[in-house]
Amino acid sequence: MKKTRLLSLFLLAVLAAGLFAGGALAAAEEKTLVVGVRDDIVNFGFLNETTGKYYGLEIDLAKELAKRLGREEVKFVTVTPTTREQVLRDGKADCLIACYSIDEEREELFDFSAPYYDDGTVFMIQTSSCFTRWEDLSGMTVGVLAGSNTGDLVEEALAPICRESVKLQEADTYQDLSDALERGDVDAVCMDGCIAQAYMNEDRAYLPGSLATQYYGVATPKGSKLSGQVDAAMDEMLSDGTVQQYIDKWD
Repeated sequence: MKKTRLLSLFLLAVLAAGLFAGGALAAAEEKTLVVGVRDDIVNFGFLNETTGKYYGLEIDLAKELAKRLGREEVKFVTVTPTTREQVLRDGKADCLIACYSIDEEREELFDFSAPYYDDGTVFMIQTSSCFTRWEDLSGMTVGVLAGSNTGDLVEEALAPICRESVKLQEADTYQDLSDALERGDVDAVCMDGCIAQAYMNEDRAYLPGSLATQYYGVATPKGSKLSGQVDAAMDEMLSDGTVQQYIDKWD
Protein backbone atom coordinates (compact mmCIF):
# COMPACT_ATOMS: atom_id res chain seq x y z
CA MET A 1 0.00 0.00 0.00
CA LYS A 2 2.82 2.36 0.90
CA LYS A 3 4.57 1.65 -2.42
CA THR A 4 1.33 2.30 -4.29
CA ARG A 5 0.89 5.62 -2.50
CA LEU A 6 4.48 6.63 -3.27
CA LEU A 7 4.03 5.71 -6.93
CA SER A 8 0.84 7.76 -7.11
CA LEU A 9 2.57 10.75 -5.56
CA PHE A 10 5.44 10.36 -8.02
CA LEU A 11 3.09 10.25 -11.00
CA LEU A 12 1.23 13.29 -9.73
CA ALA A 13 4.53 15.15 -9.39
CA VAL A 14 5.54 14.23 -12.93
CA LEU A 15 2.14 15.34 -14.27
CA ALA A 16 2.33 18.62 -12.40
CA ALA A 17 5.82 19.26 -13.69
CA GLY A 18 4.64 18.57 -17.23
CA LEU A 19 1.70 20.92 -16.88
CA PHE A 20 3.95 23.60 -15.42
CA ALA A 21 6.46 23.19 -18.25
CA GLY A 22 3.70 23.30 -20.84
CA GLY A 23 2.21 26.39 -19.25
CA ALA A 24 5.59 28.08 -19.09
CA LEU A 25 6.21 27.26 -22.75
CA ALA A 26 2.83 28.62 -23.76
CA ALA A 27 3.48 31.78 -21.75
CA ALA A 28 6.87 32.20 -23.39
CA GLU A 29 5.33 31.76 -26.82
CA GLU A 30 2.63 34.32 -25.98
CA LYS A 31 5.34 36.89 -25.21
CA THR A 32 6.92 36.48 -28.64
CA LEU A 33 5.39 37.44 -31.98
CA VAL A 34 6.75 35.22 -34.75
CA VAL A 35 6.56 37.00 -38.09
CA GLY A 36 7.17 35.58 -41.55
CA VAL A 37 9.19 38.11 -43.56
CA ARG A 38 11.16 38.31 -46.78
CA ASP A 39 14.95 38.47 -46.67
CA ASP A 40 15.64 39.52 -50.26
CA ILE A 41 13.68 42.72 -50.87
CA VAL A 42 15.64 45.90 -50.29
CA ASN A 43 13.73 48.50 -48.22
CA PHE A 44 11.02 45.99 -47.28
CA GLY A 45 12.55 42.87 -45.78
CA PHE A 46 16.25 42.32 -46.24
CA LEU A 47 18.65 40.15 -44.26
CA ASN A 48 22.19 41.40 -43.76
CA GLU A 49 24.05 38.10 -43.64
CA THR A 50 27.05 39.76 -42.00
CA THR A 51 25.12 41.13 -39.03
CA GLY A 52 22.35 38.55 -39.10
CA LYS A 53 19.79 41.35 -38.78
CA TYR A 54 16.74 42.16 -40.87
CA TYR A 55 16.06 45.66 -42.16
CA GLY A 56 13.25 47.41 -44.01
CA LEU A 57 9.75 48.81 -43.85
CA GLU A 58 8.11 45.50 -43.02
CA ILE A 59 10.67 44.76 -40.33
CA ASP A 60 9.91 48.08 -38.61
CA LEU A 61 6.18 47.40 -38.94
CA ALA A 62 6.60 43.97 -37.35
CA LYS A 63 8.53 45.38 -34.40
CA GLU A 64 5.95 48.10 -33.78
CA LEU A 65 3.09 45.65 -34.19
CA ALA A 66 4.62 43.37 -31.57
CA LYS A 67 4.82 46.27 -29.11
CA ARG A 68 1.21 47.25 -29.66
CA LEU A 69 0.11 43.66 -29.14
CA GLY A 70 1.92 43.63 -25.82
CA ARG A 71 4.55 41.14 -26.96
CA GLU A 72 7.98 41.43 -25.37
CA GLU A 73 9.90 40.45 -28.46
CA VAL A 74 9.56 39.66 -32.14
CA LYS A 75 11.13 36.72 -33.96
CA PHE A 76 11.60 36.71 -37.71
CA VAL A 77 11.18 33.66 -39.93
CA THR A 78 12.28 33.96 -43.56
CA VAL A 79 9.60 33.07 -46.10
CA THR A 80 9.43 33.08 -49.89
CA PRO A 81 6.40 33.35 -52.19
CA THR A 82 6.36 29.56 -52.49
CA THR A 83 6.68 28.84 -48.74
CA ARG A 84 4.90 31.68 -46.93
CA GLU A 85 1.37 30.25 -47.03
CA GLN A 86 2.49 26.85 -45.73
CA VAL A 87 4.56 28.49 -42.99
CA LEU A 88 1.45 30.29 -41.73
CA ARG A 89 -0.77 27.21 -42.09
CA ASP A 90 1.71 25.07 -40.13
CA GLY A 91 1.88 27.59 -37.30
CA LYS A 92 5.56 28.31 -37.84
CA ALA A 93 4.68 32.02 -37.91
CA ASP A 94 1.90 33.95 -36.18
CA CYS A 95 1.49 36.30 -39.13
CA LEU A 96 3.01 37.29 -42.46
CA ILE A 97 4.38 40.74 -43.26
CA ALA A 98 6.07 39.75 -46.48
CA CYS A 99 4.99 41.83 -49.49
CA TYR A 100 1.91 39.62 -49.47
CA SER A 101 -0.81 41.24 -51.54
CA ILE A 102 -4.49 40.92 -50.76
CA ASP A 103 -6.75 39.20 -53.28
CA GLU A 104 -10.01 37.26 -53.17
CA GLU A 105 -8.40 33.84 -53.41
CA ARG A 106 -6.02 34.55 -50.54
CA GLU A 107 -8.79 36.04 -48.42
CA GLU A 108 -10.49 32.65 -48.51
CA LEU A 109 -7.40 31.17 -46.84
CA PHE A 110 -6.31 33.88 -44.41
CA ASP A 111 -7.44 37.06 -42.68
CA PHE A 112 -5.81 40.33 -43.70
CA SER A 113 -5.32 43.65 -41.99
CA ALA A 114 -6.10 46.90 -43.78
CA PRO A 115 -3.43 47.53 -46.45
CA TYR A 116 -0.27 49.22 -45.24
CA TYR A 117 1.23 49.72 -48.71
CA ASP A 118 0.02 49.80 -52.30
CA ASP A 119 1.95 49.68 -55.53
CA GLY A 120 1.55 49.04 -59.25
CA THR A 121 2.78 45.93 -61.04
CA VAL A 122 5.06 46.88 -63.94
CA PHE A 123 6.98 45.47 -66.89
CA MET A 124 10.73 46.07 -66.89
CA ILE A 125 12.78 45.61 -70.07
CA GLN A 126 16.27 46.10 -71.42
CA THR A 127 16.31 49.32 -73.46
CA SER A 128 18.10 47.42 -76.24
CA SER A 129 14.87 45.49 -76.88
CA CYS A 130 13.25 48.63 -78.32
CA PHE A 131 9.89 47.61 -76.79
CA THR A 132 7.71 50.66 -76.16
CA ARG A 133 4.27 49.23 -75.36
CA TRP A 134 2.66 46.10 -73.95
CA GLU A 135 1.62 44.88 -77.41
CA ASP A 136 5.30 44.49 -78.28
CA LEU A 137 5.43 41.54 -75.86
CA SER A 138 3.24 39.44 -78.20
CA GLY A 139 4.79 35.96 -78.38
CA MET A 140 7.61 36.98 -76.04
CA THR A 141 8.81 35.43 -72.78
CA VAL A 142 8.03 37.26 -69.56
CA GLY A 143 9.73 36.41 -66.30
CA VAL A 144 7.63 36.26 -63.12
CA LEU A 145 8.26 35.19 -59.56
CA ALA A 146 7.23 31.65 -58.64
CA GLY A 147 4.47 31.56 -56.05
CA SER A 148 3.20 35.06 -56.87
CA ASN A 149 -0.02 36.06 -58.61
CA THR A 150 1.89 38.03 -61.24
CA GLY A 151 1.66 35.37 -63.93
CA ASP A 152 -2.14 35.48 -63.85
CA LEU A 153 -2.07 39.28 -64.05
CA VAL A 154 0.23 39.17 -67.08
CA GLU A 155 -1.96 36.72 -68.97
CA GLU A 156 -5.16 38.64 -68.15
CA ALA A 157 -3.65 41.95 -69.27
CA LEU A 158 -1.96 40.80 -72.46
CA ALA A 159 -4.37 38.21 -73.83
CA PRO A 160 -6.82 40.80 -75.25
CA ILE A 161 -4.15 42.93 -76.94
CA CYS A 162 -1.45 40.49 -78.11
CA ARG A 163 -1.79 38.45 -81.28
CA GLU A 164 0.33 35.64 -79.82
CA SER A 165 0.25 34.36 -76.27
CA VAL A 166 3.14 35.35 -74.03
CA LYS A 167 5.25 32.63 -72.48
CA LEU A 168 5.79 32.80 -68.73
CA GLN A 169 9.08 31.79 -67.15
CA GLU A 170 9.20 31.51 -63.37
CA ALA A 171 12.16 32.26 -61.14
CA ASP A 172 12.64 31.61 -57.43
CA THR A 173 13.97 35.07 -56.53
CA TYR A 174 13.85 38.60 -57.86
CA GLN A 175 17.60 38.48 -58.34
CA ASP A 176 17.12 35.43 -60.57
CA LEU A 177 14.57 37.39 -62.59
CA SER A 178 16.97 40.29 -62.97
CA ASP A 179 19.77 37.95 -64.04
CA ALA A 180 17.48 36.26 -66.60
CA LEU A 181 16.65 39.65 -68.09
CA GLU A 182 20.33 40.56 -68.21
CA ARG A 183 21.22 37.33 -70.02
CA GLY A 184 18.33 37.62 -72.45
CA ASP A 185 16.63 34.46 -71.19
CA VAL A 186 13.44 36.50 -70.92
CA ASP A 187 12.28 39.50 -72.93
CA ALA A 188 10.76 41.31 -69.96
CA VAL A 189 10.13 40.78 -66.27
CA CYS A 190 7.03 41.71 -64.33
CA MET A 191 7.02 42.65 -60.64
CA ASP A 192 5.77 45.30 -58.25
CA GLY A 193 7.27 48.72 -58.88
CA CYS A 194 8.73 49.13 -55.40
CA ILE A 195 10.68 45.91 -55.92
CA ALA A 196 11.62 46.61 -59.54
CA GLN A 197 13.34 49.85 -58.59
CA ALA A 198 16.02 47.88 -56.75
CA TYR A 199 16.97 46.22 -60.06
CA MET A 200 16.66 49.25 -62.31
CA ASN A 201 19.79 50.55 -64.07
CA GLU A 202 20.70 52.78 -67.00
CA ASP A 203 20.21 49.92 -69.46
CA ARG A 204 16.64 49.24 -68.39
CA ALA A 205 13.26 50.91 -68.61
CA TYR A 206 9.64 50.41 -67.65
CA LEU A 207 6.90 49.97 -70.21
CA PRO A 208 4.24 52.66 -69.65
CA GLY A 209 1.39 51.81 -67.30
CA SER A 210 0.81 49.19 -64.61
CA LEU A 211 -1.10 45.93 -64.75
CA ALA A 212 -2.81 46.25 -61.39
CA THR A 213 -2.49 47.83 -57.99
CA GLN A 214 -1.25 45.45 -55.34
CA TYR A 215 -2.25 46.05 -51.72
CA TYR A 216 0.03 44.59 -49.06
CA GLY A 217 -1.59 43.49 -45.79
CA VAL A 218 -0.66 41.55 -42.67
CA ALA A 219 -1.94 37.98 -43.02
CA THR A 220 -3.08 35.93 -40.03
CA PRO A 221 -4.72 32.50 -39.63
CA LYS A 222 -8.35 32.54 -40.72
CA GLY A 223 -10.73 33.23 -37.84
CA SER A 224 -7.98 33.38 -35.22
CA LYS A 225 -8.05 35.55 -32.10
CA LEU A 226 -4.89 37.21 -33.36
CA SER A 227 -6.64 38.42 -36.52
CA GLY A 228 -8.79 40.92 -34.67
CA GLN A 229 -5.88 42.09 -32.53
CA VAL A 230 -3.64 42.63 -35.54
CA ASP A 231 -6.39 44.38 -37.47
CA ALA A 232 -7.03 46.80 -34.59
CA ALA A 233 -3.32 47.49 -34.07
CA MET A 234 -2.70 48.10 -37.78
CA ASP A 235 -5.73 50.41 -38.01
CA GLU A 236 -4.25 52.41 -35.15
CA MET A 237 -0.82 52.53 -36.79
CA LEU A 238 -2.39 53.73 -40.02
CA SER A 239 -4.50 56.35 -38.27
CA ASP A 240 -1.76 57.84 -36.10
CA GLY A 241 0.73 58.15 -38.98
CA THR A 242 3.15 55.44 -37.84
CA VAL A 243 2.87 53.48 -41.07
CA GLN A 244 3.45 56.58 -43.17
CA GLN A 245 6.51 57.49 -41.10
CA TYR A 246 8.04 54.09 -41.85
CA ILE A 247 7.15 54.40 -45.56
CA ASP A 248 8.83 57.79 -45.70
CA LYS A 249 11.86 56.37 -43.91
CA TRP A 250 12.39 53.57 -46.41
CA ASP A 251 11.08 55.19 -49.60
